[in-house]
Amino acid sequence: MKHMRQLARLEPMILDPVRDVKGDTWHQAPKGKWSLAQILNHLAIGIDGVAAAFEPRAQKFGMIRRATPGQALLRHLVLGLGKFPPGREAPVLSRPSDRPDPEATIAQFRMGVERTTELVNQWPEKRQVEVFVKHPVFGDLNLKEWVRFHYVHCRHHARQVESRLKWLAKH
Repeated sequence: MKHMRQLARLEPMILDPVRDVKGDTWHQAPKGKWSLAQILNHLAIGIDGVAAAFEPRAQKFGMIRRATPGQALLRHLVLGLGKFPPGREAPVLSRPSDRPDPEATIAQFRMGVERTTELVNQWPEKRQVEVFVKHPVFGDLNLKEWVRFHYVHCRHHARQVESRLKWLAKH
């Protein structure tokens, strides 16, 4: 199952590169850019928040996808191609705090991945595609689409983590 492999890749993709980061290094960043702690906080908010939104919908039936044609096209392009268009700002709900606690952020990220994995393992295939949670840009996404989104999203931010680590090595 492709989505299970993608879920399994999230933690190594995001957390392995930062395993040796200590102290104030978590909060250093070039002017106008997010720090490592903020990047992780943004991802943790999203993954954990989506899992929390799905959990009470386990017994909700008859949902209909709500998305405009533009949202459907963008969803198809981003999830299909696996790339984010440049210049997008994070939705307000997933913006990181100024100085998130790295340990709490890592724990929240792991918890979100674990909760999502449990949903995928517990819900029958049919439920995974007929229950929706709204994405602010793409409209409603089902559980499998959210897993794909998290994978593409984390891969996008993994490049930022790599860039930030290179920047930190020079400063």
